[in-house]
Amino acid sequence: MRRTSFVPALWALAVVLGLGATAPALAETDAEKVARLEAELAALKAKVGPIADMEGVPLKELKAIAGVLSPELRGLAIDLSARSGEFCLRDPQGGRFMVHFSDDPKGTREDVIYFIAAETLADAGLDAAKLPPLPALGKMEPRRWYYYDGEAVEPHHQGRLGRPYIVLALDIR
Repeated sequence: MRRTSFVPALWALAVVLGLGATAPALAETDAEKVARLEAELAALKAKVGPIADMEGVPLKELKAIAGVLSPELRGLAIDLSARSGEFCLRDPQGGRFMVHFSDDPKGTREDVIYFIAAETLADAGLDAAKLPPLPALGKMEPRRWYYYDGEAVEPHHQGRLGRPYIVLALDIR
């Protein structure tokens, strides 16, 4: 990656995020300016983490996801990190489909979790209640389908969802 083309983009992002909003002193020397800009760049990198080093397909995928996460779609992105260490992308038209992403994929075998409303597949003949019941947080076996009845406390949301789901976890990291 060419740093010369990436630094202006980071600087623009820093301004948008409010990290570079302070005006430099008028008598700032070149060395002070470089030091200040390096400190602001380091603060920006700390804020955006591994995104700053992404290239190719991962960066394109992240941009595609970011394009979906718009402020006008309230309830689409849900922060469950304090409850379960996960972030949830929820179908904004009724919550029939959800995908969770672990805040710390290296610390769990439940890196990505899919929730699909059971009635969607029941209409096609699936008896979801024959699947094993959804276990406690952190106890899912990756690539195995589970059934959540909608009435119990769901471990990832730590609340009752009021709708049955089939649930699948993937261990990516």
